[in-house]
Amino acid sequence: MDMLLSLWLPILIATAVCFVASSIIWMALPHHKADMRAIPDQEVMDRTLGQLNLEPGGYYIPNCSDKEKFKTDEFKSRWNNGPWAFLQIPAGRPSFARNMVVTVLEFLVIAIFIAYLAAETLPAGAEYLHVFQVVGAAGVLAHVLGTIHHEFFQMKTLRHVVFCAVDGLVYALLTAGVFAAFWPGGADQVRAE
Repeated sequence: MDMLLSLWLPILIATAVCFVASSIIWMALPHHKADMRAIPDQEVMDRTLGQLNLEPGGYYIPNCSDKEKFKTDEFKSRWNNGPWAFLQIPAGRPSFARNMVVTVLEFLVIAIFIAYLAAETLPAGAEYLHVFQVVGAAGVLAHVLGTIHHEFFQMKTLRHVVFCAVDGLVYALLTAGVFAAFWPGGADQVRAE
């Protein structure tokens, strides 16, 4: 527990660094610009969704919750011919500020769990590269592989999945670098050599 508590600084720095990197990746770099497209006739879509008065939640199209209707030729035709879509209806107006806070909290929670794993497996004074390897592997598990199955299940494009994986790899490497640089006893070991 003492080792985990001694990692408060790399936890906070890794959180901040990942948040800044995420902000740059999503707001300044061009590779995610094509992820969300506008529907050609936005007014028709707005009216249609407004008339449906859907409750907040996720919707899969086509969908059939009745097992008997699922077996019908009509539903099979819809399933085979489309259109297909995932639709997410939020509980309220999207909030950029809320999303930023949730992103920081996500990076913080990931950093805490990575710190726990590292504290349980690495001694104080561990070599930079060893810390980097262990923390980097944990970072890849959290930032890359932790949600990739959702991307595939929701039929995101391969381009989107690959770019999100690359983003996650950046977060993992940044986290690994921060923890390795601030690992307890690491600076003393370098000075002793």
